[in-house]
Amino acid sequence: MSAPKLLHTLLELKDDILDFVYPQHCAVCKQHLKKEERDVCEVCWNSLVTLPDPFCPYCRSFYEPGDTKCSFCESAGRTLEDHKIFMVRSLGRFDDYYKELIHRFKYGKKIPLGKRLAQRLGGTVNGDSTFLESDFLIPVPLHKSRYRERGFNQSEIVAEEISKITGISVLKSGLKRKKNTKDQTNLSPRQREENVRGAFTVTQPEMMNGKNIILVDDVITTGATLSECARMLKQAGAEKILGMTIAVVTD
Repeated sequence: MSAPKLLHTLLELKDDILDFVYPQHCAVCKQHLKKEERDVCEVCWNSLVTLPDPFCPYCRSFYEPGDTKCSFCESAGRTLEDHKIFMVRSLGRFDDYYKELIHRFKYGKKIPLGKRLAQRLGGTVNGDSTFLESDFLIPVPLHKSRYRERGFNQSEIVAEEISKITGISVLKSGLKRKKNTKDQTNLSPRQREENVRGAFTVTQPEMMNGKNIILVDDVITTGATLSECARMLKQAGAEKILGMTIAVVTD
């Protein structure tokens, strides 16, 4: 068993032991969970609001089925050449509920919860040829120091679960984060762009030429990180770049 898989197994075992010793509460409604429930009660899980369609990562307007460009961006004078990412599919809006779930997954190391969210996200593209005809899923990489600190890359876990549902291969080594960037949380949109500029490199450019690629991350905020990744992939010859995230910030 590889080191990352062993770590995931140990983290999941730790959750099982803690759940047995200490009664757990739903991350959303804070009620006691039933014995068979994990992290979120079934009532809250089934009532989580999901987004119906993919959207433009720049103006956040939804695409209609069959759309090949964003009409709002076009009317504003932005062309397809300005769009490094064609469209993004997110499970839900980054409200208090999704924020809590992602925080538990990412910082509380609740990997089973992350996998469950990713499986639901993967199911949103069933029947969507725009996404299903992609060649690779590429998770946004962590810097090696951040990976050592956290113990896993949440984007890799999300990509692996999407792959199980869609059959699209995961190319974990497609991108490398060569710069340990600042945390983006309190940065302005312009500062976010500057922060990630030059942070990524394509490690296998020969595999990107003419390919359609889905970039995978946990949250899209301003889109700076995904756009920078897409810029590098486009330079390496990638044809079309899409995105998939658990949540999108719309405020």
